[in-house]
Amino acid sequence: MKKILPLLLFATLGLGIGPLRAEKMFEGESLGKMKLGQGAEAVSQFPGKPDSRGKEVFWEAIGVWVQDWRFPKQGLTLAMSSQKKGGSKTIFSITAEAPCKLATSRGIMIGSTEADLAKAYRDVRNKEESTPGKLFVAGSIYGGAIFNLKDGKVVQIFIGAAAE
Repeated sequence: MKKILPLLLFATLGLGIGPLRAEKMFEGESLGKMKLGQGAEAVSQFPGKPDSRGKEVFWEAIGVWVQDWRFPKQGLTLAMSSQKKGGSKTIFSITAEAPCKLATSRGIMIGSTEADLAKAYRDVRNKEESTPGKLFVAGSIYGGAIFNLKDGKVVQIFIGAAAE
């Protein structure tokens, strides 16, 4: 399935906040036992060894190296970041699609309804960045949980920072 979410893209935008770290943007959210900022040792416990790893790419705008770790049998992709190429890595973002069975900290999983999603995240819903029936943003696209919807159900969960 082609990625529904836009690729992570940071521009300096004149925000004056320096390099952004996704781990600091939406603290507390998780998917199963995985949280942003956890190290590779936590990943090795679950979901285990990735089926494939992408090339390490330097994201100049935020000053980190990022590598995708893919777990297709579990419907997961983890973007792992490090301060230097080949360095120790932490979870930078989490993407889940079918057949993933893991739930967020508020109980939302692939297949949850839009109504369940709205109830679970009503206090952090970003109405300006959300599109009813298509996209639900909790927090913001610069750090939050983003849920893609199809036919009234969650088809993809992204936890981290994303921007078009």
